[in-house]
Amino acid sequence: MKKIILSISLIIAFNMSNAQSQRVNSEKIDAYKKIYLTEKLNLDQKNESKFWEVYDIYQENLKDNYRKRRLKYRTINLDSSNFTDEEYEQYINDFLDYEKKKIDLRAKLIVDLKEFMSLKKTSYLFRLEDDFRREMMDKLRANRKNNKIKK
Repeated sequence: MKKIILSISLIIAFNMSNAQSQRVNSEKIDAYKKIYLTEKLNLDQKNESKFWEVYDIYQENLKDNYRKRRLKYRTINLDSSNFTDEEYEQYINDFLDYEKKKIDLRAKLIVDLKEFMSLKKTSYLFRLEDDFRREMMDKLRANRKNNKIKK
């Protein structure tokens, strides 16, 4: 009985530490993104706080939109032959609603940023987001290569 309890405790501790390391990595990435965008956009102190207030709301709404979609369709297997045409239609309509919501969130971000930031910097923001994403993916690939080499 003691061995079972010990085993369960170890599994729980491992899962908790793994979840915590993912949270730390996410926090590190967010902090790096904040530095990256602030530097690349050349934000002054006055506009920086306004920018991050608006941008953080945008990011949180995007994450919320994604979470809702993911939770709704986590169990769906599109290869399933049990789906009816109505179920596929509902899935496609929900997907389109999700994409429209993303576009609406981006449009709101642009409107909010136009109040204190130039259109040039606003359009540059979207390119910087893509550049940042690519840079993070490259670092992730490099880390995976290094980890494979070490093993």
